[in-house]
Amino acid sequence: MTDLTVWEVSPVNTVIDHVISRYHNTHRAQLEELVPLAHKIASTSPDGFPAKLPELLEYIQNELLMHMMKEERMLFPMAKQGLGSRAAMPVNVMMHEHEEHDRALAQLKTLTNHFTPPQNANKDQQRLYALAQELSDDLEEHIHLENEILFPRILAS
Repeated sequence: MTDLTVWEVSPVNTVIDHVISRYHNTHRAQLEELVPLAHKIASTSPDGFPAKLPELLEYIQNELLMHMMKEERMLFPMAKQGLGSRAAMPVNVMMHEHEEHDRALAQLKTLTNHFTPPQNANKDQQRLYALAQELSDDLEEHIHLENEILFPRILAS
């Protein structure tokens, strides 16, 4: 996990801009590649490939896209306006959704045997497993930054 302590002292607006550029935009790109790749592999290599993986990745994509849109359109503008404690309800909703994301990541880890491709994995399967692990690692770091640093700072402002 990256050292996130720099964000404890950075202005809230800077942290928000970082979250959007480093995590939101990255997750969109990761999922844009992951979901079609999972469907491609499922249709061409059904033996030993987790059948529920494309469906789970679609679920993660849909939930994460909605979550990030809510942050970008509602919570982050409130925070940038200095509304602080008046953002408590959206922060609580986001934290609840983070718990749902954690559960989906746990399923992803289980389905992929902790991102270990099958022994006979081709290049696409290896790419899928590597990208799924990257998404998982990034999302865990993203959630930690928001829950432990950004959200408490928003509420305290």
